[in-house]
Amino acid sequence: MNWERKSFIKVYYFVVLVFILSVLATAQQEVKPGEIDEEANWYHPEIVENPEIKVIGTEGAGKLYKVGEHWVCVMEGTYREMGFQHGKLLADKIEHLMKEGYYVKALWNRGYTKEYAYEQSKRMVKFIPEHFLEEARGIYEGLKSAGKEGITYEDVLLGATVAEILHFPPNQPPSIINSCSNFACWGRWTPDGRLIHGRNLDWTVEADAQDDAVILVWRPKGKRPYMMLSWAGAIGSVSGMSADGITIGEMTLPSPNASFDGMPLFVTMRLVLEQKNLEDAVGVVVRGPQTSGWNFVIGDGKIPSARGLEVDAKRVLVYTDSDPKESEETLHWSIPDAVRRTNHPVNKDGLLDLALKYGQEFGIKVENWEQLKLILPLFKSQNSYQRYDWLGRQITKREKSIDIRRAIDLLANGPVFGDDTLHSFVFDPVNQVAYVSVAGNNPPVTATRRAFTKIDLKEWFR
Repeated sequence: MNWERKSFIKVYYFVVLVFILSVLATAQQEVKPGEIDEEANWYHPEIVENPEIKVIGTEGAGKLYKVGEHWVCVMEGTYREMGFQHGKLLADKIEHLMKEGYYVKALWNRGYTKEYAYEQSKRMVKFIPEHFLEEARGIYEGLKSAGKEGITYEDVLLGATVAEILHFPPNQPPSIINSCSNFACWGRWTPDGRLIHGRNLDWTVEADAQDDAVILVWRPKGKRPYMMLSWAGAIGSVSGMSADGITIGEMTLPSPNASFDGMPLFVTMRLVLEQKNLEDAVGVVVRGPQTSGWNFVIGDGKIPSARGLEVDAKRVLVYTDSDPKESEETLHWSIPDAVRRTNHPVNKDGLLDLALKYGQEFGIKVENWEQLKLILPLFKSQNSYQRYDWLGRQITKREKSIDIRRAIDLLANGPVFGDDTLHSFVFDPVNQVAYVSVAGNNPPVTATRRAFTKIDLKEWFR
């Protein structure tokens, strides 16, 4: 028996021992018959059903509102016109985000140089469709019209490419990040069968992005409207819903297969929302080209149905509900009338890629799938799997139980709860309503410990 074989066996037995101990510890904590059900101790966020709506400003056909505590910028017209409205109406917030707030705290104070960030941004800008670049030019012109001379066009373009840059520490591979949860349910799990889509954006509440959070509503000339939970100056975001009932949420997928030479995440997600049906929406992601690793949940309230997608610069996999690819072989389990994703791959090629690239950092050496299968049970102790599994168990606990109230509660409890949730939503596309919470500040407060505000989009989606 060679040295590497002996080493692997030692690691295997150590991992098995750790797993057995973790299972025993979990078993001791399980709720026994007669004990208090975990839901008795759940946190129930407040829901603001009738927020006050105020018009804060107007620019051409565009309007800036305050809906409860949330800023809502509604833009209308050509992409250049919508960009100008955005830049003019949100000029102060854009300036703050770029000169004092998130850009400074998340990028420049963390070792990124402008030369590095702009160089990587240029690589992705090559893949941005022209109509979105027209919008970026409009934002820049709107800022100049508002007297903001210290912001460049390159700064505006960074608002489309910043997600990838933040996932790549300068001159290093992408970070392994455990964050974000998404689920979409319909059919047997919701009271009337309609689609309900919930999502937590777990990122950071320490860099003050919440100070300049804005709900952006686009009403493009000749196209159907759509919205995204976003930030001042951004061309897209990571959460959105359209008047055609398309919903989308994203999660980081750790993967060694990554590149700056692809369509930036924010733009991909916005392009999804410009599609009329689920097939076309999924097609946007399949065509790519992709940059880093991402998981998506994309829904369509018209059908209703949803898809889970696992993508990186090397592969794209699409999962339906009850998908046989989501199987016991990788310790996963699919659900009829529902999909859910967190921050890991379900497919075995993606899991093997991670083990080959990062396994040694955790004392695990594998060379093929058969070796990985021996130690895969250890994966169940990881936070990303726990969130995936917990969501599946909660969704399937009772039929017809996932209404708006319960969907919000799922985001605020169990392992899905996080103390760094930047924004949280529940989308109800059939009724064209979003329930939204954004993290607080001074001191920072995670989004799911704040009220969820009902944003009725019917007027802006007509």
